[in-house]
This record gives sequence, structure tokens and C-alpha cells, in this order.
Amino acid sequence: MLTRLNQWAKECPDKRAVVTDQQTLTYYELWQAIITDKKLPLEERPQVIHEQHYLKQLIAFLQGLRQNNRPLIAHPNMPDGYQQRIRQDNQKPPTQADFAVLSSGSTGQAKLFWRSLSSWTEMFDYQNQVFGLNADTSLFLHGSFSFTGNLNLALAQLWAGGCIVWTQKPSFKTWLMLWQKEQVSHLYLLPTYLNRILPYLTKANMTATHLLTSSQLMSPDLLQRYYQTFPQLEVIIFYGTSELSFITWCNGKDTLETAGLVGQPFPGVNISLVDKQIFVETPYAIEGIKQPYSVSDFGEMCSAGLILKGRRDDWVNQQGVKCHLPSLVELVAQASGVKEATALKVGSGLNQAVLLVLVLTENQKLAAIKDFLVSHLSPWQLPKYYLLVDQLPLNDSGKIDRAALLALLPSKGT
Repeated sequence: MLTRLNQWAKECPDKRAVVTDQQTLTYYELWQAIITDKKLPLEERPQVIHEQHYLKQLIAFLQGLRQNNRPLIAHPNMPDGYQQRIRQDNQKPPTQADFAVLSSGSTGQAKLFWRSLSSWTEMFDYQNQVFGLNADTSLFLHGSFSFTGNLNLALAQLWAGGCIVWTQKPSFKTWLMLWQKEQVSHLYLLPTYLNRILPYLTKANMTATHLLTSSQLMSPDLLQRYYQTFPQLEVIIFYGTSELSFITWCNGKDTLETAGLVGQPFPGVNISLVDKQIFVETPYAIEGIKQPYSVSDFGEMCSAGLILKGRRDDWVNQQGVKCHLPSLVELVAQASGVKEATALKVGSGLNQAVLLVLVLTENQKLAAIKDFLVSHLSPWQLPKYYLLVDQLPLNDSGKIDRAALLALLPSKGT
């Protein structure tokens, strides 16, 4: 990775590598920032980078790689106690480890994983071909580089000699101005952001030709709306995890033809099914795990590739009836006046129940949504609780903050 950045700094020193709404760095300037750091002592634990500023995160990470210091970018709101435990952990990292990453922590405390740099770089040429990233493209992403999707794709774009673009500001107006100013060609955004920004997008301000996003959260309804608004848009949907990196990919239009499709494996990745549970063997995995490895996703194979069928946590046993949360969200999204929706499990054991969280348009009433669901579901499949909010809360990674929603239930659930 560093050899490649040094190469670009020599071959195209004035070419833009990083563009934000506050600062621009050429490949020469980026390389100078990497090599002009102070030498730090070699650490057997990760060099924890706790920076809120995304550019400082990226530069500190690349500096840590150069010093063989096994860098780890901490999540923005990671508790101080967890950071302290990482620093005090005397467990020696695997021999092949070059850096550490964290899981998103969306279902609990973030987990630390060790990675070799080659577990990413050996995939870069092929994944860039799949995603259409090259020396002439500009990739916009949002959020901290502590999240593996952001860090991986940013490094892959720099590997190709292209430009990465971002802003710390959550303002969609700022995003659109930056897209137009820099003629951004590629967007990597989670579906939560894609859903919220779509009403502001027009053929005049949408510069991107490619949209990259994760399979687990992209609903068919949202995907269809993007294609209706931008028929020429190239949507690439991938399936992957922090532990295994990219597993499969497919074109968005193929997923509309086959529900749940996540496509064909990346080269070198082998998929097997045991009682419909997905197991993966891959050369792109984190260090120290036994393969085949499963993150408890379920699926099936078809001629077009792998079809995802969800996770154990997607099911709620409500009064003896199994309710599939993603299917409920997909259904209620078809109702008039629903801007956003998510479904959660509350309770445990025999007391499990479904909580449906909704963001409605100004004139829509909850009673109308309940009537819609009654007409499509059996009485035992209907949510036990409903929660109306102005906007779904998101965590630092851009995923829905489930804990924040559950905390509202006692006072707002109906």
C-alpha cells in the first residue's frame, strides 16, 4: 500500500488524492504527510488512533502502517474504558497482523480484529474492477474510517490512483455542492443515508454514475426508486462482513429479479451451506479464525449465486408464531405515508414481541398504517408495539441505533 502511494507521489505528484470541503491533498502532499511523522516506539498492542477528524484518522493510520505500529482507528464515541482495555491488553497480536479493525458494534460492543494488509490489497485490483474504481474516478463516502467499509474502499481508491471525497458535515446541501464541485463519480453510502438524500436528488445535481452499497440493508423498494429516478445508474451491491471482507457481489437490477440475491463470490472465496447456514472460506479473512467461518447468516444457492435469507436475530417468536422482521419492514414501506421504518425484537423467551418503529409523513396517521398491516398479515404476525419518531436515530456507522429506540419504548410505545 505504501509503495503504491509513493509511486503515485512520484508519477503524478499534483494529482488530487483527497478532497474535503475544508482541504485538498495531492498525492505528493499526502505522501509528505505520511513520511514527516515522528517515530513512535513499536507496540505489541495496536496504536489506537482516537481522532474525530477524518483526514487525521487516515493520515495517522497510514503513518502507523509505515512504522509497523499496527494502527487501529477507534470509533468516534467508543467508551474510554474500552479504549483503555485495548491499550492494556497484553495479548500478543498474530505474526502476520499489520493493523487492527473494529466491528461496527451495532449489535453490542465493538470487537477487535487483526488483519494483514495483504488480506485487503490482494483483492483491490479485482474489487476496483467490479466497482468501477480507477485513476479517473472520485469516490464519495461518509463517516469515520474506523468503519471497515469506509477504510477499505478509501484505500482501494488510493491504490488505483483515484480521488476520495468526503465532508464531516451531515448537511445534504453540503454533500450535493461537493459532488457537483468535484464531479464525484462513485457514492459509497449506507441505505439509511440513500433513503434520506433521495428526495433532494435531481438529474442536475446527481453527478455519480455508480452507487456502491451493502446488501443487508438495501430494500427492493429503495433500489427501485433509485432506478426510476436515475435509469442509467450503475448499482453494485455487495455482501461482506468485518471478519471476512467482501464475500459476494451483484448488479442491483439482478436483485430486483431475484429477491435477496447477493450474487457470485469474489475470486478465491468458497461458500458452503450447512442447514442453510452460510459458511465461508476466504483468503481475505481476519487473522486467527478457523475456516469455514460463519457469522450466522442463512441463505440458499441459485443459478445466479447466493441468496440471503437473514440471520437468527431477524426472527421473533411472538406468541408461538415466527415473525420475520426484514419482511415486515419491507411490507410497511409499501404503505402510503411511510418515510422510514425498522422493526425490533423486544423481550426474551416466551415474552418476545415485535416493535415497529415508524417515521410518517405529516398528514399520515398511525391508524391507517395499522389498517394496512391488518389487511396483509394474520393477527399473530402484527406488531405488538408501535413507536412513532421524527427520524430514526443512527449510530456513528450510519446504521440504525437500536439501543436508542428501545430506550424510548416505555414512554412512547403504543
